[in-house]
Amino acid sequence: MVYKLPILLVLALVGCSQPNNELSGSSAQPHAAVASVSIPAGFSVIEQHPDGYFIRLASAERASAATIRSIADSFNGKFDRVDLCLNVAHEHGDEYASIIGFQVFDHENDNIYTLNSISK
Repeated sequence: MVYKLPILLVLALVGCSQPNNELSGSSAQPHAAVASVSIPAGFSVIEQHPDGYFIRLASAERASAATIRSIADSFNGKFDRVDLCLNVAHEHGDEYASIIGFQVFDHENDNIYTLNSISK
């Protein structure tokens, strides 16, 4: 519990460290890691790092817990971090959730939970 704030601060700083249009090597164009993944309906790839460090997905509405689980299962091992944004708010720092490993960082509610706590 005590470590939540520093982790969220680091995530925010990493996400905001470079403007979207200046990220070297990042692209909104899908590459091999995404080509083999089924993205849930309504989501689009807005940015991704070619070396698999991160991918950013946007949708019109916030993802449900079941959709977050589905996204995590789909991208398991392909990216270190999956950021979820809204179509209307998708700049770095606007993420409402991030999936890192087997944890979900709920930025809106300042909460961290494991994927194991979400039913399949």
